[in-house]
Amino acid sequence: MVEADPDLVSRLMSKDYPAKPEQVLMFEVEAWDSNCPQHIPQRFEAEDVARALAERDARIAELEKLLSARSPSA
Repeated sequence: MVEADPDLVSRLMSKDYPAKPEQVLMFEVEAWDSNCPQHIPQRFEAEDVARALAERDARIAELEKLLSARSPSA
């Protein structure tokens, strides 16, 4: 616990947050895993998923075009 360090408190607190902190709990992280596959499902950003789906759809369209070009006309 860090007490009586107003500079540290001011650096850590959001300017818009109305609370008046009295102390800071500091700890050192030795290891960190953002997605523990055993207990926490993987999380993907919507933009990344949209980009991956667009790439997949473009590849499917490309392959379908190649297939139709090689197929004999009906």
